[in-house]
Amino acid sequence: MLIILLAVIGILIVWQANRAGVRRQEDYRMQSLQENMIKENERASAGLTLPASSRNNADAEEKGQESAADSADTDAQADHTEQNSGQAAQDPESEAAAAAVQEPRISVLLMTDGYKGYTHQSVNLQFQGSYHLKGSQEMDYADGETLELTADSPLFQDGKLELQAGGEEYRATLLSVERQQGNPAYRGDFTVYQEQGGLRIVNTLPLEEYLYGVVPSEMPASYDKEALKAQAVCARTYACVQMQKSALADLGAQVDDSVAYQVYQNGGEDAGASAAVDETKGEILESGGQPITAYYFSTSSGKTSTDEVWEVSAPASYLKSVDCSYDAEEPWHQWSITFSAKRLLSAVQAKYAGVKEIRGIDVEKTGEGGAVMNLAVNTDQGVYKISNEYDIRALLSPDGLSITRQDGSVVKGSNLLPSAYFTLEEQRDENNVLKGYVINGGGYGHGVGLSQNGAKGMAEAGMSYQDILAYFYQNVELADISSVL
Repeated sequence: MLIILLAVIGILIVWQANRAGVRRQEDYRMQSLQENMIKENERASAGLTLPASSRNNADAEEKGQESAADSADTDAQADHTEQNSGQAAQDPESEAAAAAVQEPRISVLLMTDGYKGYTHQSVNLQFQGSYHLKGSQEMDYADGETLELTADSPLFQDGKLELQAGGEEYRATLLSVERQQGNPAYRGDFTVYQEQGGLRIVNTLPLEEYLYGVVPSEMPASYDKEALKAQAVCARTYACVQMQKSALADLGAQVDDSVAYQVYQNGGEDAGASAAVDETKGEILESGGQPITAYYFSTSSGKTSTDEVWEVSAPASYLKSVDCSYDAEEPWHQWSITFSAKRLLSAVQAKYAGVKEIRGIDVEKTGEGGAVMNLAVNTDQGVYKISNEYDIRALLSPDGLSITRQDGSVVKGSNLLPSAYFTLEEQRDENNVLKGYVINGGGYGHGVGLSQNGAKGMAEAGMSYQDILAYFYQNVELADISSVL
C-alpha cells in the first residue's frame, strides 16, 4: 500500500508541475495581451487583416481595408561604419565583433493558428536551403526537405532541439501554421521545446531581418517610403525596448509574433518595406539617452493624445498632444454606431453582476487630445465609474454591429470600440425610456504617438521620415541601436 501511495503522490506532483507550466504560459500570454492591447502598439496600423479566429484577441479591422488604420547624425554614423570596416580588414575577429554589435538578434515566440496560444500540437517545417539539426543526434536537411515533430519525437534532447540555417537567405516554411499570407516562411534559426500537450517554437534571427516581417504586417507596404521608414524606426525602437525587458525569457523568447507585441510575418515580406528597413538600419528613437516606447496607431480624430489615456503616474515627456490633419480624408477619421440599451445592459451585466437597468451614461472627463477618460454608468445598483481607455472601449464593444464611416462605407465592428474619441447622443422614446445611444466618434486606435495614416499623408506631402517622427514624438533624437544593445 505504501508503494501505491507513493506512486500516486508522485503522479500528483508531476501533474501539478505540468499544470503550473501551462498556467505559466497562459499568465505570460494574458499579461502581454492586457498590457500591450491597452497600448495597442500591436497592429494598430495597418490594412492588416488577421484571420477571423484571432478577432477575439485583437482590435481587428474589416477585411480588405484600403488603408491603415531630429534627423540622425549621418556623418557620425558614416565615420562609425568606416572605422569598423577598417578594423575588420585588419582583424577577422574584429569584424565578427563589429557584426555582433551592429546585428542584435531577437527571439520570437511563434503562436498557433489564429494567434490562440503558444503550444503547438505538431511542428511541420519545410526547408528553403540547408539546415542543421542539433538534438539527441545531429543531422542535416537539404533544400526542399521537410521535418515533422511531435512532443514524443526521439530527436529531442533535454526537452529541446535546435535548427540552424546554413545561409543568411535560407528560410523554413511552417506548414503547420496558417497566417494571412498562407504558411509563413521564417528566416534565421529555430529552437523547438517539448511542452505539456505539445511543442513550443522560437524563431531567432537578426533584428533587421525580423523587421522585414514586421513593417509590412503593421503598415500597408503600398504607403510612401518615407512613411514606411518612419514605421521601421518605430518598430525597431519598440522591439529594442522589448528586448531589454525580455518579458518572455522563461519561454525562451523576448517577444511573440502577435498583436501583444508587434505582428510578424502575417502578410509576408515586401521589397519596398524591406528597403525602408535597410535605409534606416540601426536607427532608433531616444529621449534622455534611452529608447522610447514608440507608440503608434492607425488614424487620428484630429489630435493625438498623451499616455494619460492609460492613467500613467508619470506621463512620458516625449508624448504630447499634437494636431493631426494629414489623415482627415481617411474613412476612419469619423464614424458612428447605434448602440441599443439592451446591448449596453448586457455589456454592463457582464462586468457588474446584479445590474438590471441602465438609466443613462455620461462622459465625465476627456483628455488633452479629446479621448474619453472617465465614463459614468447610472444603473439601478448605483453609478459605476469606468476609466482607462481600454476598459471604456471594451465596454462599448461593437462586435457584430454596423459602423458607418465618414466616406459612407459600412463595416462590421470587432471587440473594441474603434477609439475612445467619441460623444454620446442619447435616444429615448415618448415615455422617456432609454432606447440607446448613437456613438459619434473619430479615429482608429489608442491615439498615442504616431498616426500611421497621418504619416502616410505627411509623406505624400513631401515630408521626410525624420520630419514625421519629430512631429509626433517631442524632444527625441535618432540614435544607433548599438548604443543600447
